[in-house]
Amino acid sequence: MKTKHIIIGIIIPVFLIAGNLQLWAQEGPNMSPVKQQLYDLGFGVFSDVVDAPDFTVPVLHGSEISLSDLRGKVVLLNLWATWCPPCRAEMPSMQELYTKLNSRGFEILAVAAPTPPRETIDKITDYVAENGFSFPILIDDQFEVNNIYGTGSIPTSYVINTRGELIARLTGSIDWTDEKIIEVFTELLSE
Repeated sequence: MKTKHIIIGIIIPVFLIAGNLQLWAQEGPNMSPVKQQLYDLGFGVFSDVVDAPDFTVPVLHGSEISLSDLRGKVVLLNLWATWCPPCRAEMPSMQELYTKLNSRGFEILAVAAPTPPRETIDKITDYVAENGFSFPILIDDQFEVNNIYGTGSIPTSYVINTRGELIARLTGSIDWTDEKIIEVFTELLSE
């Protein structure tokens, strides 16, 4: 019985700290203008400086990519699936945002986690080809990114600044071509 209490006493805090970055997303009293804009748009903002946890995963039909290789760029990290209607709804606007800002140092990493039969490489490949998405599609078949970023639902997106710090988190879909969102990313690119 004592062992059970010790295990529970260890597991629960580890789960809460390591697996739930969203608990750190808070409204802060002294938010920067960019964080305030994101907060006003419905994002949870990180009140403290939090380095984005690094990962290395394969790109669909390509080599591997590491988040740390993108230091110096503003990154939108998006966790999604082909079977998720809100994910599918927002991805065309992600492509528009990518087309508009990629040449200025903006990157999107769209992370899919194959879980056959519901989600397969073939389904991901077909969906990406049908829609002509040109931003990197990452295949998280070992659930590395999903485990690190502690997401419980999709789509979930993280905004990472040029210093590799987590700025904000959004659970749910959004129109990424909204003028205010484009303003925020443009401002982050100029930092």
